[in-house]
Amino acid sequence: MDLKKPKNKLKGFGKRVFSKFFGFETGIDVTNDVAVLYRRNVVIKNIVFISNILYSLVFFILGFSVANPTTDWLFAVASLPITYSVGKLQNRLINLDKNDLTKQQIAMYVSSFWIFISAVLVYVRIYAVGRNELFETAAYVLIYYSLVQISLYQDKRLLANSFVSLLGFVTLIHIAVTYDFFHMELTWQEFSYQLLNDPSMSRQFGALILRTVIFSLFYLVNYIIVSIGQTIQEERKKELTKRRQVQDDFTHIVKNFFNIVFQSVSSLLDETHAYRVSRVSVKLADYYNLDKEAIERIENYSLLHLEFDEIKDLMIESENQTEQSYDVLRTKTELGARIAKRIQLAKKTIDIIRTHHEDMPSESFINEMRKIQPDIESQIILISDFYVTLRSVSSYYRPYNHQTAMQFILKELSPYIDGNLKDTFYKYNEELNQLYQNL
Repeated sequence: MDLKKPKNKLKGFGKRVFSKFFGFETGIDVTNDVAVLYRRNVVIKNIVFISNILYSLVFFILGFSVANPTTDWLFAVASLPITYSVGKLQNRLINLDKNDLTKQQIAMYVSSFWIFISAVLVYVRIYAVGRNELFETAAYVLIYYSLVQISLYQDKRLLANSFVSLLGFVTLIHIAVTYDFFHMELTWQEFSYQLLNDPSMSRQFGALILRTVIFSLFYLVNYIIVSIGQTIQEERKKELTKRRQVQDDFTHIVKNFFNIVFQSVSSLLDETHAYRVSRVSVKLADYYNLDKEAIERIENYSLLHLEFDEIKDLMIESENQTEQSYDVLRTKTELGARIAKRIQLAKKTIDIIRTHHEDMPSESFINEMRKIQPDIESQIILISDFYVTLRSVSSYYRPYNHQTAMQFILKELSPYIDGNLKDTFYKYNEELNQLYQNL
């Protein structure tokens, strides 16, 4: 029983779950503003759901620990349907139209408002009802936690537009709940007099000012971080757009190149001829004492151009390229480049034979042909192609018999072939002839 696969699945399970529910760039085009905002709405909705479950759990715990159980159980029981309803509302707003920027922005503002209000309500509940000191500090921290959640949208305009209203909410909570100045029932004149003459009230008011300053500074830091992140994202988007433009231009050039190359050499894609060359090449490589890996490479390379059908769609112009389609294009382009190289070797065979039939080749022609794929594996395919081509029907010569083909190769085509390979070819020429007869 293979235990590795289950282990590998379990190993990547956490990453897959995180990517699915909390990955901000999972399966989206980062240059598409609407798609990015939609994905952020989805991820933040999931975070809000977990936060609300936590708030409900806190309410249940408080239901056992305060003096007014009826009120607390009402909070505990009501929190779950409220959480569910808010989640449904968020989901409905987000999925109302995935491709409409305005609707996604509305969902963003509604979600941000609920994030902040829910944290404030938890604070009010814990601080105002029962004054549970154990949870007071943690509940106050939730207000800052809500700001961090809102900042996940990486939208500085959202933070700028929300600052005044959120600061007003926090200030109201400070005055009405944290320090409860309203219970004094004082006029503004009386309040000002008390503030100047009552040291206790002065300390409380000073603490309120300090909390407001800290909140504003925290908001400012969040705004700066979001501003930096948004700027980097915009630059990344511009860079990606430029890269895609270059890729589109490159794709167009590559497709045109393959179109020209493959249309001009369609006659070289003869399957019967290719298999004959492959069989002779493999046999000759074995006689030349190459190792198994080299022989396998020769066999694959000699037949590589027959995979032309796999890259035919490179010649078809397409739009709306994605990251996935670029990956496929890159793979097919690499295959196309290797096929083009194999066709170059096949064309080298035809050019050399035709030149030697029609006229005496120049020294520059011989040197130029020698530079094309001079490695021994390519030369094995080349001399095999010489032999099969000479023995096949051609438009400019009659098929050679074995002896005539051997003489032509050894006398006319020797400059293009390694000496040791030529000796091996001649030594086993009868075996190669027998092989060809059986093809």
